[in-house]
Parts: sequence; structure tokens; C-alpha cells
Amino acid sequence: MLQDGKTEFGELVKLEDPEFEREFVVYSSNQIEARYILSPALMRRILDFKMRSQRTFHMSFAGSSVNIAIDMGTDLFEPRLFRTVLDPKIYESFWNDLSLLAGIVDELNLNARI
Repeated sequence: MLQDGKTEFGELVKLEDPEFEREFVVYSSNQIEARYILSPALMRRILDFKMRSQRTFHMSFAGSSVNIAIDMGTDLFEPRLFRTVLDPKIYESFWNDLSLLAGIVDELNLNARI
């Protein structure tokens, strides 16, 4: 149902990887550029990341930027009130979250020029 016609995000892009299309819906205002950016190797890395992380996420490519939104299951920008910040578990949790976010660029090889 979601993979139908045009939206405010552009036209639906049909890709050559059926597994990727089952997991993601791709829209673009430029079909050729979308296929160039989403190479078979990048689609595979994105699928692998999704399977390993077991998290819901969305990606957009705009200009020379990649935007990634990941459902972390918690509000990362709201500290818990009436709880010490000296608890090592809190630091470990922050470290794990930051490691996941920082590792995405390397894991998906997004620092490479396209």
C-alpha cells in the first residue's frame, strides 16, 4: 500500500533488490540519482545494519547530507529527575548509544564520496 505512486517526497523508486524493497520504501525526485546513491553494496549494508541493530530507523539523502532517525526507545535528551548521574550504568548507556550512532557512519561507509 505504501509503495504506490507519487507523494510529497517524490516518486516511488523501484530497486533491483527485493529484500531491500520489503524492508524500505524509497522515494525520490530523481530516479537515476536514487539508484546511483543506493548501490547494491549500500543497500546490503543498510539491510545488514537493520538486522543487527534490531531498531526502526529512517534515512534521507538531501544534497550532500545523510539524515538518519533511529528509534532508541527512550528520550535521549531528557534526564531522569530524582536519579543520580553518578551511576556507572547511566554512563555505560550513554556510551553505548553514542557508539551506535558514531558507528553507523563507518558501518555503512557513509564517509565515502559518492
